[in-house]
Amino acid sequence: MPSLEEQNADYIRSVAESDVDWFRANLTDDFLCTLGDGDTIGKAAFLERIGMGPGVDDITFEVVAIRELGDFALVHGITHYKLDGKPGSRAYTDAWRRQGDSWVALSAQLTPVQPTTIST
Repeated sequence: MPSLEEQNADYIRSVAESDVDWFRANLTDDFLCTLGDGDTIGKAAFLERIGMGPGVDDITFEVVAIRELGDFALVHGITHYKLDGKPGSRAYTDAWRRQGDSWVALSAQLTPVQPTTIST
């Protein structure tokens, strides 16, 4: 089974590469994503957005914490990117559920932040 660290890395890679197929296979059917502007979208709208491209360049990430709670887990992290050449960051919290021999994402919460606001 891929570890949560591997799933998280694939999640970020799939955003950067617009890998809709990876998301289709690794999100629950009732997946919800709360975007940085507060809008919440379901799986179909999320896949559509992914297919349009990331809209940012030079995406990197750092994991702040992975909290495995039996068959449920939370991954807290921050992505860094460039938007129109300017640096930006977003904190994220993804909820995962163990399903058979893998982890699938239930939800994602994105929050725009200044990099210095993240502390553990």
